[in-house]
Amino acid sequence: MDKTIQLKITGMDCASCVLHIEKDLAKLDGVKEAKVNLAMEKGEVTFDDSKLAEGEILKQIKKSGYSAVVAGDHHAMHDHGGMGDTEDHAGHAEAESNVHVRERFMKFLVSAILSAVILTISFGLEFPKKMEVMMILSLIILIYSGRDFFKRGIPDLFKGRPGMDTLVALGVGTAFVYSTYNTLFGNVETEYFMDVAIITTFILLGRYLEARAKGTASAAIRKLLELSAKTAHRIGKNGEVEDIPIGQVKVGNHLRVKPGEKIPVDGMIVKGEAAIDESMVTGESIPVDKNTADRVIGSTINGNTAFEMEAKKVGNETLLAQIVKMVNEAQMSKAPIQKLVDVVAGYFAWGVIAIAIGTFLVWSFGLGVPMSKSVIYSVAVLIIACPCALGLATPISIVVGSGKGASLGILIKRTDSLEKAHKITAIAFDKTGTITKGHPEVQEFQVISGEKSEALRLALALETHSEHPLAKSVIAYASRHVKGELPDLTRFKAVPGLGVEGRIEGKTYYFGSARFMREWKVLDKKTEAKIEALNEKGNTVLCLSDGKTVLALFGVMDGIRETSKEAIRLLKKRNIKTVMLTGDNEKVANEIAREVGIDEVHSGVTPQMKSEIIEKLQKKGYFVAMVGDGINDSPALAKADVGIAIGTGTDVAVETGDIVLVKGDLMKAVEAIELSRATLRNIKQNLFWAFIYNSIGLPIAAMGLLNPAFSAGAMAFSSVSVVLNALRLKRFKAKV
Repeated sequence: MDKTIQLKITGMDCASCVLHIEKDLAKLDGVKEAKVNLAMEKGEVTFDDSKLAEGEILKQIKKSGYSAVVAGDHHAMHDHGGMGDTEDHAGHAEAESNVHVRERFMKFLVSAILSAVILTISFGLEFPKKMEVMMILSLIILIYSGRDFFKRGIPDLFKGRPGMDTLVALGVGTAFVYSTYNTLFGNVETEYFMDVAIITTFILLGRYLEARAKGTASAAIRKLLELSAKTAHRIGKNGEVEDIPIGQVKVGNHLRVKPGEKIPVDGMIVKGEAAIDESMVTGESIPVDKNTADRVIGSTINGNTAFEMEAKKVGNETLLAQIVKMVNEAQMSKAPIQKLVDVVAGYFAWGVIAIAIGTFLVWSFGLGVPMSKSVIYSVAVLIIACPCALGLATPISIVVGSGKGASLGILIKRTDSLEKAHKITAIAFDKTGTITKGHPEVQEFQVISGEKSEALRLALALETHSEHPLAKSVIAYASRHVKGELPDLTRFKAVPGLGVEGRIEGKTYYFGSARFMREWKVLDKKTEAKIEALNEKGNTVLCLSDGKTVLALFGVMDGIRETSKEAIRLLKKRNIKTVMLTGDNEKVANEIAREVGIDEVHSGVTPQMKSEIIEKLQKKGYFVAMVGDGINDSPALAKADVGIAIGTGTDVAVETGDIVLVKGDLMKAVEAIELSRATLRNIKQNLFWAFIYNSIGLPIAAMGLLNPAFSAGAMAFSSVSVVLNALRLKRFKAKV
């Protein structure tokens, strides 16, 4: 049976580390897939647990020269309550990470103190055996602070796969051995103990700062996990309330949520109302008003009223658990540009070693300079090279970018989607539930006879007792305008397919379709014309009558989302073609397209036709995104270059989409494209500086113009600068 485990891996410093671990794991019998992320210091291994045990995977990683612990298990997560289990693993992994950062700091601190002593001795003190003392101090630095360079670097060299540790080990090792030989056996007092100490200190400082910054980069997941509720107030059959751990909540349980508390799990309000802060999953800070039958999201924060809810999704089925899973999976996947960089990094160290050897030979035998200078020039070449910056350039930006997306309510399910979204030149939308809200609303209200307030009062009294799907829209609209008690309703009767009737204050009133009114012969030509005009706009018309004349008309249709028009405008401003694909009739489709400003409309289309239209756009040269929320959108979402699913829609659409917008808001689609552009721009900046740094640094070092200590400082700074540049994405804000 296939099993997937998440690992926390420590000790990785460059892209070659990633390649080594992935290749070593791939050799194990039973491993189906192994993915390692340098920026997050995480791994994900899928394997056949009938052939291989977790312990063997951990042993193999240790054999490769790194440390690993199990940080999460999808199966365990499912079996043990999901969210709480994820938190436990995440907490354990974070504790391991903190220990690793502290270890790096201690090694740096010891190296820095001893380097300061060596520096003082070198420039300020004269005493017998001075060089021997410096040799012993620098040896202590290499044995304690710099041992990982040799522990991994030298074995990797013999395995034929040198990496960053190999280059550092060769550099400081060569300088130390040469200096030690001169100190013990040589006649010339040429030593580089100070260089060995300072090089090691600078590199360790860089790695410590890098580890701290990388911890900040993956903070998005930790913040999400911290948001989950810990307990729930379960209501028993007799109305008694008991506090239980969140892991014990079952689907169907009725729960009480007190003012200011976190909502325990995903569910539906069954009693009461609330204003809920959903910013953690939607990125929107304004509280959302919720009433009976409205859905609520686990871990969002209740306002100042209590309510009762029914649990619908628990454990790893909750939206928060799904978000954490999606972000984790996205950050573990590799973008196409990263795969190319990994290949380059795999050959990089061999190239540097060749340049270092060439530098030594040219200076020693070609130009005839003393061996002491040739050695130190070669050391400078080995130390200035920085595959770390290359290896971090892409994954660190992806980690920060996808984490920022999660905080904005934009879930990047596949890393390549984050890289591809900036290319979008055409975007197709489903209508219902995407451009529109997906439920009917009163769009127009016209009084034909009598007072507006009285008509609304009568309509509300009648519709409150109706079970028709459109009744809710009339109730919602009228409730906003009617104050006080409603009049008593008697002799209520529902007429199937037509409407309702009932007596109010001794008089019979009718509420329903135009056909219902025609049966009572209360429609005149003027009112018929108004109904036709509303129908032309795509409205379903409901009429209120007293049996003699029509009192008011309600134009009901699926309401356009508040932000749809502005989102379409911003997309067109970015020269992105907008297309609507809907199964609705031409009249309704054209009216909504005109309202929001969409360029091209395809109405009355089937799911298969939607997919075919996407393909036609692609053949015309467009890079196409599809935005949808329903099962009927799934083929088109899969066919598009980038599928964007509305998170409020069906599970099938969410599963098919590459990007999920948690809140049903098209402005988030604009933000997703902007985030993609910002992330790709950040990746390119990182790669540019990493390549330029190495392209300029290596020849300068080979020409003997760089002191190795300066090379070490510059190399350490290059890695840290890549991480810090990526962290700028945390301040991303879409330019709208």
